[in-house]
Amino acid sequence: MLDTPADLAREREEETACDRIFREFMAGVTRFEELVDGGRRFLTRLRQELEYFRRPRIPVESDVIGEIVRSNCTDRMKSYLESGCSLHCQSISNLSQLNSCEGELKGCIHKVKALLEELQCLVEGAYDATLTANLRGMHVPDESTADNCREEKGEQPADHLDSDSSLVTLMILIHNMLKLDYTMQEKIAGSLSLKSSSAELDGYCLMWDLRPYAEGDVMNLAWKSCP
Repeated sequence: MLDTPADLAREREEETACDRIFREFMAGVTRFEELVDGGRRFLTRLRQELEYFRRPRIPVESDVIGEIVRSNCTDRMKSYLESGCSLHCQSISNLSQLNSCEGELKGCIHKVKALLEELQCLVEGAYDATLTANLRGMHVPDESTADNCREEKGEQPADHLDSDSSLVTLMILIHNMLKLDYTMQEKIAGSLSLKSSSAELDGYCLMWDLRPYAEGDVMNLAWKSCP
């Protein structure tokens, strides 16, 4: 027998109750990933600009370089050597780039924090909806009348409740992972300074790329579960 329009509408309502929240949650995860990529670019640029200040002096002790310097010993070359092999205009530009990268990086961190709060609200909404549905399911008097009671109350079948519970659990796991990832990024951004060593900068960039708190298997499962 063909389903009536009312039956189809009820099925669509059951399918989208928790799934809709999960889709919105995963859209937020996508934005999180975009912000992480943006932060990585700014961190890399900031490291490059900081390394500019650590460029070694020209080794005039070298026979080859010494000869080049002596044969081009102009006033401009003397000033360049005396200034520590740096140009004033380049230093000003470099400092400007550093400030810009630092500001952009902290801007990404601020957006990630706000996004995590949105995701937390979605997790709580999905949890409350699933808990309510499960509590209703517990009040069904016996199995023989279960289907009729669910139809009357608009309740979801047991298999769908199990699916929703799995989605909520998945959302909680992912939110916790992203929160740890954010905490790491926030600490990295807060530790950056002109005194940060090359080894520290390399470590920061490596940890940002590795993202040790993000479990790839969990994320793959989440994307496969996205309706």
